[in-house]
Amino acid sequence: MSGAAPAGAHWVGIDWGTTHRRAWYFAGGELAGRYADDQGVLACAPRFAESLRELLQRLSAPADSTVVMAGMVGSATGWQEVPYLDAGQPVTAWARQLVPVAGAARWFIVPGCCWQQGDEVDVMRGEETQLLGAWSWAPRDGWYLLPGTHSKWVQLRDGRVVQLRTCMSGELYALLSRHGTLASLMPPAAGGRADDPLVHAQAFAQGVHAAGRGDLSRELFGCRARVVTGRLRREEAGAYLSGLLLGTEWHEALAHGLPRDAAVCVIGCPALSRLHLRCAQVLGLEAVALDADAVQVAAWRALGARAMETQA
Repeated sequence: MSGAAPAGAHWVGIDWGTTHRRAWYFAGGELAGRYADDQGVLACAPRFAESLRELLQRLSAPADSTVVMAGMVGSATGWQEVPYLDAGQPVTAWARQLVPVAGAARWFIVPGCCWQQGDEVDVMRGEETQLLGAWSWAPRDGWYLLPGTHSKWVQLRDGRVVQLRTCMSGELYALLSRHGTLASLMPPAAGGRADDPLVHAQAFAQGVHAAGRGDLSRELFGCRARVVTGRLRREEAGAYLSGLLLGTEWHEALAHGLPRDAAVCVIGCPALSRLHLRCAQVLGLEAVALDADAVQVAAWRALGARAMETQA
């Protein structure tokens, strides 16, 4: 891993996704500012360079700051497509393979990661920085969960990705709760409480256990069947659905080798991390939530320092 950035160095780390963008500004190696907006790659295309310069101004960062970007900005629909790195490379090697933006010597994109095993293949863009940050913060093999719209389950061994499995639980919940057969069961949010599945903790736990039957398509309709037969109150349907989808992730992880006595490191926003910690508790498993912000800051420190070395 690269060392500390030189005194007086300025750099910006950006998580540039499809619909949102988050930025961290470092001055002299210290975190000096943050900014977040809705200028994802869909909103910015094709004026990426102009949008980035505007972002630097909002951060009060010098125009000649080094910039390291991750996420969908490096995809085919982003600013510049950057090939995936093979998952067999050590996590620590990812920072040494930054790709310069064409025509911009100080701007770099972090490659995503591709895992393949037999006929299976999976990818991630952006989440790899969180793994790098967690490893920089405290090197540890084992299982990691990065929850989100598309949750990433990762197993590290000897500092390398040996399993990567993506679950579309967040996207499925959004689609099922707004469209189709189950949508009419979902109550409108009231003061935020209806959106929190753990308000109905028992229904959430029932969904987690139901996921263990291993027939998700049938169990999804079972959510409706439970409501119309009176076995589940309508206001509990959202919690049950959430438990069913997230519980499926945990049961599948067990089926793919997660030891029952292993502690899964969860790196995500507090709300999603809380739900996954509850899943683990319901199933008698162990999970620990890492500070997602501290992990991301550690990633930008490592990536920024390496980008500065590249220019030296």
